[in-house]
Amino acid sequence: MSLRLKLLLLGLATLVLPFAGCQYAREMEAALREGEQQALATMARTLAASLQGRTDLLYRAAHDPGPELAGAPDLQPILLASAPFLDGNADEWPRTSLAWRTVTHGEASLRMIGGVHERTLYLLLEVHDKVVVFDAPQSDPLDSSGFGDRVWLAFDDPAGSAHQVFIGSTGPGPVRARRIELREYGRRVAVQEPRIEGAWGLMPGGYRIELRIPLSMLGLRFGVLVDDRDTVGAEPESFGTLDRQSLAPQARLIAAAPELNAYLAQFMQPGLRITVVNVSGAPLSLLDQLGAPLDSAAERGILSRLYRRVLERRGDRRYVDANARIDDLTHAHAIGSLQVVQTADRWLTLRDHALTKLLNFTLLTSAGAVLLMFSFAGWLAWRLARLRRASETALTREGLVTTFPETNSGDELGDVARSFATLLARLDEYTSYLRTLAGKLAHEIRTPLTIVRSSLENLESEATTAAARTYAARAREGSDRLHAILLAMGAATRVEEAIGAAERTRFDLTALLASAVESYRIAFPQRVFVAELPGEAVELSGAPDLILQMLDKLIDNAVDFSPEAGRITVRLRLEPAAAVVEVDNPGPTLPPEIRSRLFESLWQSRPGSDSRPHFGLGLYIVRLIAHYHGGSAAASDLPDGSGARFSVRLPR
Repeated sequence: MSLRLKLLLLGLATLVLPFAGCQYAREMEAALREGEQQALATMARTLAASLQGRTDLLYRAAHDPGPELAGAPDLQPILLASAPFLDGNADEWPRTSLAWRTVTHGEASLRMIGGVHERTLYLLLEVHDKVVVFDAPQSDPLDSSGFGDRVWLAFDDPAGSAHQVFIGSTGPGPVRARRIELREYGRRVAVQEPRIEGAWGLMPGGYRIELRIPLSMLGLRFGVLVDDRDTVGAEPESFGTLDRQSLAPQARLIAAAPELNAYLAQFMQPGLRITVVNVSGAPLSLLDQLGAPLDSAAERGILSRLYRRVLERRGDRRYVDANARIDDLTHAHAIGSLQVVQTADRWLTLRDHALTKLLNFTLLTSAGAVLLMFSFAGWLAWRLARLRRASETALTREGLVTTFPETNSGDELGDVARSFATLLARLDEYTSYLRTLAGKLAHEIRTPLTIVRSSLENLESEATTAAARTYAARAREGSDRLHAILLAMGAATRVEEAIGAAERTRFDLTALLASAVESYRIAFPQRVFVAELPGEAVELSGAPDLILQMLDKLIDNAVDFSPEAGRITVRLRLEPAAAVVEVDNPGPTLPPEIRSRLFESLWQSRPGSDSRPHFGLGLYIVRLIAHYHGGSAAASDLPDGSGARFSVRLPR
């Protein structure tokens, strides 16, 4: 794991601060929720207490039914969020059974529901009748012979006067109510009631009538009567909530007072919903501002919404509510109940305001700490990379580079850099000593060796015994070998000096190799030399004398390890960016353990012994010359395992 990643992980540990802030916000939210719940309950009890006995605020007419209407089915209109479109369809009406009233008569039935919106009563009547009969066209609405199915409405006005209207139609479509007026000489006339209008529509198994009636026309009592006829002009079968004989209503219309909404509106504020229902659960008033936006900068911020998403847990309540009972002070019984619902956004806004400041501060602090640590880690990694690159490039063709970066730093990395610089300086001294050791040894040994050789020459000129002559010959042989070693050591030193002083020129490598192979055929007649060269000139920039010396070492090595009459191949292979010189010779393969050391200085792997000294510098010189030309040297076995291949890659 890299140093930067470790410090980054360490910096991420500072994220525990935002986590602690979230936990604190949750505890604060719980306390706010509890306090808001208590405040909401107090508000509900206060509002309910203000409505105790205020039936005038709850209902638009007297709540007590009176003895003549006791036990009659009530029509309790629901509150409508918007006015329904009068088209004779029930698409905009709720289908819950609690809001509907049903009257049955044999196989026929009447289902009705009412709703109030802005001081208007909307009524939906569904009559289930197998045979729907409309009025005859152009018929007198008072001529019973032209009558079809009709619906009668009877109601009291706010002053207590009774009224009756009827709805009939010649077909589906818009309808208006009509009332019967008594004129001079007892003549009755059907007059349209323009304030009551609606639509007549068909449905499977019957028909549907949708009506709109101003609440200002209605009092406490309200009734519906269905005149069902099988044919036009037939005797009707009547059923509903009207007394057929007197067309008197037999049911109550219990609608909320319009003043109730105005009274409750003074307590409204964004995020609240106040609902008042009667004892049967029908709503009398509904004021809803749960979705009203709260004026909060934190609520509008992206971070606030993100924090809320993090803090919210599954199952969290989004609303709190409180209920209170409303009693009739006169009759000591319940006449309704009040419910106050508040959105959680109220305390969430308070929480988000504090949490936004807290988390913004902790997140900025954490981000700054992580950024600072990551920058520091990058700086350390850059310094370590400099040390690594310096250590990797310390060894060059010219020797060791003793200058090291970061040596002037006063921290631990500076100590490491100074230690490396000291080590490299000592290694450079030792390497310089080893580099000049061969020349020094050659210089020091040359004088004693000359004395030994001259003494042997003088001894050979003297008359000696046969045994002494044998010992003198062995000493002569040893001195010759020492002399050869001195020459080899001097050659290595001269090669290094020649490489350092060589001048580069442009030359043809193909012609150079062809000439060299011809010379090898004359110098080593016991071997067969084959040249595989391209038919074109291959120009290189370098020192041709060094290339020939390099090739001499490779051929000398091939001759030593190949048998007599062995085939030695000199090949020049071209690549897009390099020229590869290969020397193949038959003989033993290269053991795996020595391949990495073949081109080292003062190391040789020739088995046995012969008359010629081998100082282990030939392949080392090959590597030096290849590196001087920007190339490399390598050794491998022949593909068929019959010998070895030495190759030198020279850039073109």
